[in-house]
Amino acid sequence: MFPIDLKDSRILITNDDGYNADGIKILYDLAKTYTDDVWIVAPEFEKSGASHALTFINDLTLKKHGEKFYSVNGSPSDCVVIALDKVLKDKRPNILLSGVNSGVNVAEDVTYSGTIAAAMEGVIRRVPSIALSQNYDLGKKDQISWDVTKAYLCNVLDKIVLNGWDFNTLLNINFPQCKVDDVVGIEVTSQGNRETDDLIVWEKEKNLFRIGLQRRLGESAKPKHNIINKHIDGVMTDVVAITSNNISITPLHLDLTHVDSIETLRNSLKR
Repeated sequence: MFPIDLKDSRILITNDDGYNADGIKILYDLAKTYTDDVWIVAPEFEKSGASHALTFINDLTLKKHGEKFYSVNGSPSDCVVIALDKVLKDKRPNILLSGVNSGVNVAEDVTYSGTIAAAMEGVIRRVPSIALSQNYDLGKKDQISWDVTKAYLCNVLDKIVLNGWDFNTLLNINFPQCKVDDVVGIEVTSQGNRETDDLIVWEKEKNLFRIGLQRRLGESAKPKHNIINKHIDGVMTDVVAITSNNISITPLHLDLTHVDSIETLRNSLKR
């Protein structure tokens, strides 16, 4: 991929928290320091956990809220599709920024996250894409501090766009929940795993359930007894980076093939 000149770019912004979320407003303000050609096409309602869902059955409505500012009553992926094929069909964006999500997207989160999925859709459509998330203290989503994002986001972007990255890859960037002065550094990381299942299900009343997340990152930083993702020597996982107050940058790609299993399966079929 070629370097990206953000000062001469069209920037598309989306998220999964909804077009009125604090994180997307912060991202818009930071993007505007580079260029005036910044567009928002984001979900009308929060779509956290929507993953890579596309709406095939229901109609989608595009609403305009201001110059270069739209919402869609669908998923983050719906927003990217409509943004690229309709809103920005005259000139495609040079880069897609998804976020800033309230809460980290690390380890198994990447399979659930609408923030990540929007960046995936950008990659599929050959737009360089970055997912951005800000950690918060357990149980304090309503008190989230965006200070680290505000202090470091532009610095991180300035560095990674100089050389660009592979067209088949999205970047998953997570900012730790700490004071700005307590940020240890910036780590290029691998996707980690949680020690315990982070999902919880509770029954509000008979046969009426809600699903949520406990966000137990502290436990997830412990050594794993049954590693799922490959350990890479000399490389932190995203979970360890965030729990040790580092900014985490993880390159992710859409190829889900488990290469090591191919020969095993071939041998099984020969029997």
